[in-house]
Amino acid sequence: MGEPERVRVSGTTEKIRGIVASSIIFLSAFFGSFYILLPLLPLMFINHTLWRKVIDRLVGFWLILPSGILEFIYGIKFTVTGQRLENNEPALIIMNHRTRLDWLFFWNALLRIDPWLLTSQKISLKKLLKYIPGAGWAMSCDMFIFLSRSFEDDCSRIESLIKYYQNSGYNYQVLLFPEGTDKCERATERSRLYALRKGLKHYAHVLHPKTTGFAFIVSKMREVNYIRNVYDVTIAYPDTIVQTELDFIRLGACPRNVHFDIRKIDIGSLPASRTDLSSWLIDLWKSKEERLEKFYSEQDPEKRRLDTEYDAQSFVITKGHRKVQVCVVTFWLFLTGVWTFVFWTYPSQLLLVTLGSIIFIGSQVLYDGIEWLAVRVAGGRIALIERDRSYTERSSDFAERNNGSFSKIK
Repeated sequence: MGEPERVRVSGTTEKIRGIVASSIIFLSAFFGSFYILLPLLPLMFINHTLWRKVIDRLVGFWLILPSGILEFIYGIKFTVTGQRLENNEPALIIMNHRTRLDWLFFWNALLRIDPWLLTSQKISLKKLLKYIPGAGWAMSCDMFIFLSRSFEDDCSRIESLIKYYQNSGYNYQVLLFPEGTDKCERATERSRLYALRKGLKHYAHVLHPKTTGFAFIVSKMREVNYIRNVYDVTIAYPDTIVQTELDFIRLGACPRNVHFDIRKIDIGSLPASRTDLSSWLIDLWKSKEERLEKFYSEQDPEKRRLDTEYDAQSFVITKGHRKVQVCVVTFWLFLTGVWTFVFWTYPSQLLLVTLGSIIFIGSQVLYDGIEWLAVRVAGGRIALIERDRSYTERSSDFAERNNGSFSKIK
């Protein structure tokens, strides 16, 4: 039977649903940038470590809103199996990139495993998304990795952010899509031509991974001792393919079911060299293609399941987590309503929005985004600490030498 067809048309009800849901997400992120993130920016310079912790918590708290919208408005069902992600260990998460919404749906999987993962997960996304007013600014504050799809341009950025994560003192799980882009029609054709040139098998369900970036990230995370595990995540859509954000917004389309399976791989079991890491990833993706082929070979979409390992768990949302989700969604809906009312009622709020826009856009022009301003601030703080430490050590050595001299004089 194969993969389901991509959704290209929808009814009036679905389109209204898409407008309402996307408006809620946009307005909450837009006003949240001005009423929450903007007032917190001075804390970046005063106490950077505290700023980092507060922003991680606030953005993670907000991510529960879109997760709730997906379940309460769109009615998506999530099946999450495999091994638990640990939020107290630095890790790399790799996932096949079937649609441009995979990362959005992954938040619902994290909510089922451990809601605290929403505060410690960082995502690598295409650079264009950072320029979305509100949401893009929030992702920049949360130190997401924005890639230009050129390894030569991205490698220094990746290395700087890995060092930033490591120096922050917090444990993050970085989500990477090794395929580099979603499996749209154009990317699928490029992958087919690539396989033809290289004498490789053309995959039906995944793209051939770009191994250079993966090997580079693993190597750099190893260099700074900032990786404990690699999590191999497979995502599958049994009944519906919604390819892009525009399909989600304009058509109001969403899959009815989304499946995730997670496999935990100790970093010690991965090869040491970048060449061998590349080969390891190629073999893993071959296995992933076979798993997805088996998944889609089931004729009945309702019976489709990803194969799991013997010790796999099934993660369902607990009653406690569901209550938290409902309360948090209600909170953000209320707050967004208040912000919208205040903005349209009091003309003075336009000054705040103008000032905030100048600051956020200005940071993109001057520093390429808030995240790079944060890297500079953190780098200066670390340099100051190292300078003070060096001064203390030199002073201590000087005192010891002088004490020895005084003892001889006595």
